[in-house]
Amino acid sequence: MFINIKVLLIIIGLGFSNPEPMLTLDYDDFKNKIEAKSDELRIYNFWATWCAPCIKEMPYFEATVNNMESTKLVFVSLDDDRKPERVEAFIKKLEIMSPVWLLSEKEQKNWKRQLEKDWSGAIPATLFVAADGTKHFHTGLLSEKKFKELIAAYR
Repeated sequence: MFINIKVLLIIIGLGFSNPEPMLTLDYDDFKNKIEAKSDELRIYNFWATWCAPCIKEMPYFEATVNNMESTKLVFVSLDDDRKPERVEAFIKKLEIMSPVWLLSEKEQKNWKRQLEKDWSGAIPATLFVAADGTKHFHTGLLSEKKFKELIAAYR
């Protein structure tokens, strides 16, 4: 009986794990991370605390990926990196558990063109990086259905 209770507590505890600490990265660090070899589909969602469509899709992005193997989601904040506490408070309020990266680039237009030559910088935007390194970029709000379809297509 004691062992069963202990196992149950461990299982319950796994569902309430703490989020990873937010990382602040410059573009070179970000580029190195997305170009690193991986056996999984990686999804990088570009968002900001002031972007209503971004906030709308975050919960179902996270819920969808949490139930999938070999798929990783990272939220990449385009908020002002001089105020990281604003982003940290926001992700805590929304109970975001996926990794959150804050880009620390002053000239965002430069790295945006390097990431995707036709990207205007509009958000939300989502970069899918398949296990083979192939990149797929989507600009605009994704419905939950479309998000799942894109994951299935790029896995």
